[in-house]
Amino acid sequence: MSRRAEGRYVLYGEDESSAVKWHEPAVDMLAGAPDRLPYEKLRDLLQGWELGCVYWYENGTWARAPYPEGLSDDGLDCGMSRFVDRAEVLGLLADADLPVEGVTASDLLDAAEAYRLPPGALDALGAADPARDLPAMRRALHPSGLAAAVLPR
Repeated sequence: MSRRAEGRYVLYGEDESSAVKWHEPAVDMLAGAPDRLPYEKLRDLLQGWELGCVYWYENGTWARAPYPEGLSDDGLDCGMSRFVDRAEVLGLLADADLPVEGVTASDLLDAAEAYRLPPGALDALGAADPARDLPAMRRALHPSGLAAAVLPR
C-alpha cells in the first residue's frame, strides 16, 4: 500500500490463490484505474505474473477493475482478511499483550483509525516481542499515515 496523493492510495499485491491472476481470458486489473497509479511498476509485475490484485482509494471509497461474473478471489482476502473484521483485529491485538499501561487493544485500534497512533504504542508493541520487526512496522505505517507521528528510524 502506498499513498499517491492526499487521501489517495493504491494497494496491490499477489497471492498464488488469486483466481484473477490465472483467469482465462486475462482480467485487465488496471481497467478504469486513475492515472496516478504506478503504472510502470504494475505493468512490470503483470508481465512477471507477480500481480493478483490492484485497488485504489479516493473520495472515501476503494475501487478496483471489474471482474468477470463469479470471479471473486483475487488473493487479497488471504493476506488481509484477518484485518477486516474489527472483532478479529481486536483479538489479534489482545494476543499481543500490549505493554502500554492503561491502553487497551480497542484504544490502540481507535487511535490508529483516527490517525493519532502515539509513537510510544508502536515502540511498546515492538519491545513486547523481539520477533516483531519494529523498523518494518514503522516503514509500513509511515506511508499509510496511520501513525503520522511515528517516523522511520
